[in-house]
Amino acid sequence: MEAGHIVALVLGTNFISAVLTFLITKMQVSHSDKRLETELERTREADERQRRWEVRSKPLLKLRDELAIMATKLEKLAKRGKSFTPIKTGEQEEEAQKQALNDWDDYVKGEHLEKVLYSQFDIEILNRVREIRNEYLDIYSTTVTFKEGLSAREFGEAAGAAEEKLRPKVAEVQELISKRLEEL
Repeated sequence: MEAGHIVALVLGTNFISAVLTFLITKMQVSHSDKRLETELERTREADERQRRWEVRSKPLLKLRDELAIMATKLEKLAKRGKSFTPIKTGEQEEEAQKQALNDWDDYVKGEHLEKVLYSQFDIEILNRVREIRNEYLDIYSTTVTFKEGLSAREFGEAAGAAEEKLRPKVAEVQELISKRLEEL
């Protein structure tokens, strides 16, 4: 019987080893599955965050660019009463003034900013940009008045004052847009 005991002992030991190996392997697979699931969840969240940033940032980036374009065009227009380029002759200056007015007129008629505003989701930014746009449009109506008899000096003073008042507002909105982009 000693041989039977030895066989039983070897078989028992092998069975216990097999059960332990099975349990350890099962724990490792379970741990790997949990780790894989956690990594997949992190990847999913990162992809979702990236997609959300792309979707929400594009309108804000367009608005930031459009606001800069609008401010640049106004600055050119506002400096009509002063020389904003090193122009020598009165004829060249008059041509530059007409070009600035035509650029502004084309910009307002093109409704570029309006198109960008309709894609916005942030009401605070939307209202602040509309306020700035309305002030710009007031300046535009001043330029129309310029055509109808406002002197170059009076226009330069009015547009320059408006420009100095609007420049900080534009910078504030640009900063707010940047802040919103960082929050995304």
